[in-house]
Amino acid sequence: MFQRVSTFAAAVALSACAGLAHAAYPEQPITVISPFPAGGATDVLTRILASRMSTALDQKIIVENKAGAGTTIGASYVARAQPDGYTLLMATNSTLVTNRYLYKSLPYDPDAYAPIGMVGIGPMILLSNKKNNIAKISDIVAQAKQRPAQLTFASFGPGTSSHLAGELFRQEAGVDLLHVPFKGATQALPALINGDVDVFFDMVATGMPQVTAGKLNVLGITSKNRLSTLPDVPTLAEQGYPSFDLSAWFSFVAPPGTPSDVLTTLQQALTTTLQDPVVREKMLGMGIEPRSGTAAELTEQIRDEQPIVKKLVNQANLTPQ
Repeated sequence: MFQRVSTFAAAVALSACAGLAHAAYPEQPITVISPFPAGGATDVLTRILASRMSTALDQKIIVENKAGAGTTIGASYVARAQPDGYTLLMATNSTLVTNRYLYKSLPYDPDAYAPIGMVGIGPMILLSNKKNNIAKISDIVAQAKQRPAQLTFASFGPGTSSHLAGELFRQEAGVDLLHVPFKGATQALPALINGDVDVFFDMVATGMPQVTAGKLNVLGITSKNRLSTLPDVPTLAEQGYPSFDLSAWFSFVAPPGTPSDVLTTLQQALTTTLQDPVVREKMLGMGIEPRSGTAAELTEQIRDEQPIVKKLVNQANLTPQ
């Protein structure tokens, strides 16, 4: 009897110790995987958020880039990570929505991640190279009709928001453009500047500096309304494509099975971060509207966007890879 009581007491003591240790999360640096190359808009946003969240959590956060394959490389890495809260993913609509319709077999389950929260949403801008005589959207249409399937549009990669924007433009304008995927904006922009590709839907943060520097033209923005930070850039909807409304969004997720108390700690840190005036100003400067930071909004965004993206993929006749 004494042995049983002692054993039980020891188990309770160990459990209590484990609970105390777990409650101390985070006890070591956290790694956030960005599934895009360093220097792109997603990477920059991730680092802004990670810096402020590290203060909220009183723990270092390391951003690691694992780019390629339409975000599937970084996404699958996090899906296989230990569900202990020390490996997180900056997930985009490509990762959590679009890829399920573009790949016959994904190396991860987009529905299995533990949601942390919705981060932000931002439109893209349509860019062109000044060397290729494309100064307005009508120039794209005219050239594309003169040489079908020869005018090219770059993207961040298959299934990414910039890819879908190009496909939507093809449908709305009734033209045949050739898709040229890259691993991110840091690769696509030099190709556009050099004239290797003709047009590119990019994020404001990475595209507008090239416009300001006089290297590229900005032809329009993909949101329904103009951005307050770019009042002189007209929407595509204003320029003859009234149904054009497409934006990229960003979120944080954790590996499947991450404990609820760990998720709560991360969600609180994310909410605090998104309420910080400095963070909000930086995000708005990137053309990204800060969101709630809640898991509920992220879940709702994924659910509502699936039928829209599925329809677009089907209409564009994109064959699953």
